[in-house]
Amino acid sequence: MAAGKRKLAGAGQAAPFTKHSRNDQTRKEADYSSNESMLSSDDSDAESDSSMHEADELKLAGENHESGTSGGTERSKTRGATNAEIMALNEASLLFKSNLFKLQIDELLSETLVTAGSKVTRDLDAALKQIRDVLVAMDSTKEMTVDAATNHVRKLGKQATGHAVAIPFPDPAPAAGLALKLAFAAPEVVNVVGSYPLGMAVRTQRSFNVDVLAQMPAQMFQERDYMNYRYFYKRAFFVAMIRVQLHASALHELFDIEFELLRSDTRLPVVVLRPKSDTRLAKLGCVVRIQPSIAPDTLPLRRLTPDRNHVRAAYVAGTTDADMVAEQATPQYNAAVVSDALQLTHMKYLFETNEQCAEFGRTSALLRVWLGQRTVQHIGNQQLMAPRISGFALTMVLAWLVRSVNSGGVTGARLSSSMDAHQLFKGAIEFLAAHDFNHGALQFGTDADMAAFGSQPGAVLVDPSASVNVLAGVQTWELDALRLHAQQTALDLNHHSANHFSRVFLSAALTDITAKYDHVFRLDIDLAPFLAARFGSDMNVTARAAELEHGHPVVAVQHRIAQLLSTALARQTRLVAVHAGADASFDDRIKATRRHVFVVGVVTSADAQRLVDLGPSPDAQPQDAAQFRTLWGDRAELRRFRDGSIRLATVWGANAMPLEQRAQIVPRMLAFLLRRHFGVRAQPELLHADDLSTADSARPSEALGDVTAESAGRLFSLSTRIVEFASTRDLSESDVDRVTFEAAIAGFDQLQREVKALEEKLPLRVLALHAVAPGLRYASLAPPKPLALAQGRGDDAYVEPLHVLVEFTTSNKWPDDIAALHKVKSAFLLRLAECYAAAHPSTHVDVSSRFFGYGAQDGLLTGASSMQVAGADDFDYERDSFVDIRHVSSGLTFRLSVLCEPEGTLLAHKAQEMVRAGLSAQADALQCAHRRWLRTTQWRAMHHRQILDLCQRHHPAASLTIRLLKRWLSRHMLLGQAVGVPDETAELLAARVFTDPWNGLAVPGSAYAGFVRCLQLLAEWRWAEDMCVVDFAAAGSADNEDSARVASARRVWTTTDGLSADAYATLQTAFDAAIQRKDVRGALRIVTAEDPNAEWWGTVSPVLTRRLQSLARASLQTITECISIGSDSSLSQVFTAPLADYDFVIKLDKDIVCRQYEQPPSSAFTSDGVQSAESVPRKEVFKNLLPSMQHTSQVHVKQHANVFGQSDLVGFDPVALFVRDLVGVYRDSILFFNDVHGGRCIAGLWSPTARKPHPFTASMGANMMLLEHEKIGTKPATMLNKRAVVEEIIRLGEGLVENVVIQNE
Repeated sequence: MAAGKRKLAGAGQAAPFTKHSRNDQTRKEADYSSNESMLSSDDSDAESDSSMHEADELKLAGENHESGTSGGTERSKTRGATNAEIMALNEASLLFKSNLFKLQIDELLSETLVTAGSKVTRDLDAALKQIRDVLVAMDSTKEMTVDAATNHVRKLGKQATGHAVAIPFPDPAPAAGLALKLAFAAPEVVNVVGSYPLGMAVRTQRSFNVDVLAQMPAQMFQERDYMNYRYFYKRAFFVAMIRVQLHASALHELFDIEFELLRSDTRLPVVVLRPKSDTRLAKLGCVVRIQPSIAPDTLPLRRLTPDRNHVRAAYVAGTTDADMVAEQATPQYNAAVVSDALQLTHMKYLFETNEQCAEFGRTSALLRVWLGQRTVQHIGNQQLMAPRISGFALTMVLAWLVRSVNSGGVTGARLSSSMDAHQLFKGAIEFLAAHDFNHGALQFGTDADMAAFGSQPGAVLVDPSASVNVLAGVQTWELDALRLHAQQTALDLNHHSANHFSRVFLSAALTDITAKYDHVFRLDIDLAPFLAARFGSDMNVTARAAELEHGHPVVAVQHRIAQLLSTALARQTRLVAVHAGADASFDDRIKATRRHVFVVGVVTSADAQRLVDLGPSPDAQPQDAAQFRTLWGDRAELRRFRDGSIRLATVWGANAMPLEQRAQIVPRMLAFLLRRHFGVRAQPELLHADDLSTADSARPSEALGDVTAESAGRLFSLSTRIVEFASTRDLSESDVDRVTFEAAIAGFDQLQREVKALEEKLPLRVLALHAVAPGLRYASLAPPKPLALAQGRGDDAYVEPLHVLVEFTTSNKWPDDIAALHKVKSAFLLRLAECYAAAHPSTHVDVSSRFFGYGAQDGLLTGASSMQVAGADDFDYERDSFVDIRHVSSGLTFRLSVLCEPEGTLLAHKAQEMVRAGLSAQADALQCAHRRWLRTTQWRAMHHRQILDLCQRHHPAASLTIRLLKRWLSRHMLLGQAVGVPDETAELLAARVFTDPWNGLAVPGSAYAGFVRCLQLLAEWRWAEDMCVVDFAAAGSADNEDSARVASARRVWTTTDGLSADAYATLQTAFDAAIQRKDVRGALRIVTAEDPNAEWWGTVSPVLTRRLQSLARASLQTITECISIGSDSSLSQVFTAPLADYDFVIKLDKDIVCRQYEQPPSSAFTSDGVQSAESVPRKEVFKNLLPSMQHTSQVHVKQHANVFGQSDLVGFDPVALFVRDLVGVYRDSILFFNDVHGGRCIAGLWSPTARKPHPFTASMGANMMLLEHEKIGTKPATMLNKRAVVEEIIRLGEGLVENVVIQNE
């Protein structure tokens, strides 16, 4: 529709927005004409008075009256696409990399935009008319004292509601005997303002607001009522009278009527009308807010500039001593008064902008949806205060971009008014991503006194009237968070390979505080110690005035906490967000003697794990040095560095500190600061003993005083607690610094040098050694533990071999026969073992053989499992040899195998010959062998390099994330062997959240964030519909901090690393083909550029995928509950398998479980000194088959001794071998689950085929029993004999099985 013919949304036939006055003269002075405001009910109102009082129309500076709109007519639906539409689609394709993105945005707006006057809003418009009629007909009151007004409102409230209603006076409330007269009169002007009449209101999962302006009569005020809260006291009485009279009207049958604070400011109460649940309005999800206002000429706004003080210190102190302290400016107080006076002025300006820019309203709606998806409203059952950054602020920023502006001496519009909504949205996002509001003031035009606005700290955006700062009261961290979100969105919008519509507009993860930040802390504090005394000799007038300036005691404390943490952790963090819990009731808004909950979210920077935090130089920066010492106390040390500089610094560990402890540096620093400055008690895991003593000594004068044990705050975080589950129970405190991944990798490097030194003695030169073990890529559950044989400890309960491939130089002398080739490989290994043993006499060297892909140590599964790889992977023709080297210097055991390229070529050629010969069985066997060779020698080596590069170079938190995910999978008996997820697939899941951040979030900076986002990925990804890609090429560019910094400097928000558009299209084509072949079917399937068909590690079955999704959702809910209540009592449930879900559970003899030391330490299951208990419901135990069960149940656990007393058993796990045999025998009848890392249980589920009767045949393949008097066709019916099968399992596991618990027959 042409801009010249477009009406303000809601104008036309439906018109609840018409302003009403008490008399025509008042209306003539205060009302806009229909041509100027477009707020009239219909076009006939054009005959109304078009003049406006001069005082009502403040000068709008810097306006650009050029309109970029053009007319047009509606095209017939039967006609083909016009040239303009084709050009628009081509333009959208270039702008958004996909036409689908533009179509999705159009569909989003059609679903979320709420248009006044439409069929959907018919009931709302009728209700607004009813509200208007009630407001203009309200009864007036005569002037009365404050006490009389309070009693009057209480009396009216009791008559209307049945209980007394208090006037919502701000803090401080009017003093007794204050010479102030309060009166009430019906509003002069009633008008709908805000996004709804402008056509910008959006309906999301939460309700949308409809703002009704009620202009207070000018005769209620005196010229100097802006002083000392007099205006706000009169405003509060006006609001209270509106509420009680609304209660007395028929509206109380439609709405629940209550008070609410605008922008969490006690100075700005409003009346809120929420539709009752049994009304049709409730389905619309709207909330009507009645906001008081004044005419622009009611008070002298020119005196309310930000650099002036209008709350005298004497009034705050309750004395008459006018010179007691220096008066401080009150910018937020002044802005609150001016904002009330300029609501219609801003409305007019936005309407004019909407007329000049045809897509302005739609773009504003997109920005509101985008902001709403990034606003945290609650955590668990704990509601949080709404942020002060609002959709109105973003709309004003957009207006600044499309209207005439002045910034940095350059005048002109940043964005053309002829752009469509998609272009305007992208331009606004890129501006928000690049501009730092905290250091760059903005103004409309050049009329504002920027010296006055810039005299106070905080962001500045001067409105078009040059009278008020639109961003007044918005905290620094809120704007920092807005900028971070904009940077991520800008990068997403310009990504060249994917459609990011869902993560830009639909992501629910951005509103979930548990996954939004790298570290989440729950701070439960008593407000009283933070706030200045309100009266008495101990009152600090300056501090009290500063608190009042924030408009809410909770916001004042919130600001103080955020300022401390942001200043002290500036190098370690990109954002410190402090969310305040919402008041339990409206009356709690000014109570200071109560406890309150704050949730602190931290987004870490690249320096988060630095051991030394550098401070200023005392000589060059004495003031900064003094501030640094105040922040850190005795933690601040004076040190000389290699460059010769002498600077203050804080040291948080030694160079040998392992990853687990480095990851806790930021939580330690934050806990130390809160302890030192606010006396907050933290968990024992957060603060060490020396931290406590240092924090409590020589506390600064600004620190809280008189903090008792009862009033001291409590700090809770899962960041440190959850990492304990990645540890193992056998690592003592002395082992932590010695058992590290770095030590294992260093041992491998030394082995590589030692083997290469033997080249002269070997038949072929050693080209390279390729590590393929998880322990050598930071991905094993725990760092490889060296054997301390030299010290005689003999910690060989289970010796984990570290697999290494030895690649020799090429040669054309390798045999053409597979059997002969394997013998030559064995000869090479024998020669290598002899040479190495001769060169290192103290080293123990063994040569042996194995089945590739058959043992648990390979990580490959046998039989029918969750790995659905074409063909059987249990081909047992291939035998291969290996050599185990007990490395003396590192104490590790390396298992070396030969990587022979001609072997793969030979297997492929032999398979092709069998195919040509028509021998399908032999061809399948050889193809299976070739796949196994590829997986063992090629795919694993490449995967190892990719994961090692990810963890070592780009994202240190990836290692702990992988370990936590593997611990979670193993504790739920879904990792590795049996029907579990392969180790490599688990690593790819974790890599996904680092290479392509999930749901529009930033790259995780901690193991906690990475683990939670892995759970989100498992729980929410649509595996049957969407392709899950791990783009290792984008691992470096996925660092949002570096990408944002480079993009901001270049003003080009795009990344060049990662998959190209063509490569991504190739992967999508392969995925679509798999869907057509019905190979996906909801299975967990992860592809990479090198593995487009997910054949390297297979796919996880749809049944197991659904099980993973269910467990992930339950785990996320438990984590959220832990944070919301501030207790880790239920955290152990996240890592505890619900055994009641299985049909039977096999309990193993704990002495035979040689890997039990890999279980989490007992401290991980302890909460508040109480250890969690894991129990299994029991129905029936086969005690007669287990005569030794009773006396073995109390045997002490042997953690550090091989159960067979043989120290040379490398990689021998009897439980894994037992499970392998069970899978091989009962693969068609039972699904087996077990924790491969030392679990004492093997759980079983009867397969669906085992639950149904089958006709009797000669070869049943299982232990079956006849069903009496039942037949299937003409044959007797049989059923699996479950009891006999369980007895068979017990016999097979003699010496291993302790008992069997039957839970479901």
